[in-house]
Amino acid sequence: MRGFIEFVVRFKNYITLITLVVMSLSLMSIGNLSKLGGFRAVIVGSIGWIQSVFAWIPNPVALKAENTALRELNLQLAVEAARSRQATLENSTLRSMLRLPALTDYRLITADVIGKTTTQQRNYATINKGQADGIGEGMSVISDAGLVGIVIGASEHYAILQLLINRDTRVSAKVQRTRVDGIIQWEGENTLVLKNVPRTLDVQDGDRILTSNYSPRYPANIVIGIVRQSTDEPNTLFRRIVVEPAVNFSTLEQVFVVDAKVDQERVGLERVVDERLTNRTAP
Repeated sequence: MRGFIEFVVRFKNYITLITLVVMSLSLMSIGNLSKLGGFRAVIVGSIGWIQSVFAWIPNPVALKAENTALRELNLQLAVEAARSRQATLENSTLRSMLRLPALTDYRLITADVIGKTTTQQRNYATINKGQADGIGEGMSVISDAGLVGIVIGASEHYAILQLLINRDTRVSAKVQRTRVDGIIQWEGENTLVLKNVPRTLDVQDGDRILTSNYSPRYPANIVIGIVRQSTDEPNTLFRRIVVEPAVNFSTLEQVFVVDAKVDQERVGLERVVDERLTNRTAP
């Protein structure tokens, strides 16, 4: 029954035309054309009534085409909405990053993060700039939020970063408010710890931690994170200071490589003196 209705709806115009032609030819063959006027009016009215009766039946072909068009429109709107949201986020990030050159005396090399490697205790990232862009091993890396890490390897067009959340990372740091200094290390997950801070020194929750002048690798006064917990370590003379990184490494997309190479003269002198003192105290 449904197939018959679809057939009638699809070809109703042709059926009506054929019916009218057959009726017209039949009446013309009878003769007495003067009597056809009233009959013609009855036929036209009947046809109009029949069309109104079948008007409620939906046209499957038209409905299918309309649904297809609506689905395509929804898909286009969804894509445009996603692009708009992404553009808004990128615009906000780029605005923040454009303010960075005014905060440092070094040349900054922009790069995109194109890969991340997380192997339990070691976290690395790959960027799309390398030696051809002036990037070399030992350069520090920052974002608009703060310290990201350091370059540990570079090829012609790519570089590998050792992130701040890496067990091999050590950063000389200081408390911005009180200038108390210590060493930043990663403790797993999203937790950093400021080491070697005596109990007697003033460090409070909410204090901002920056890179200090004591590191030959990292520029001074780059934000590392915020103190989330500062308590006394049991059975020691030091405090346990938990720091939340300023950078969200799970959403990291753009970075700046700081064009400042390691001061080899300073590093060499410190190494020589350290070895000399070590040999002097050896039995």
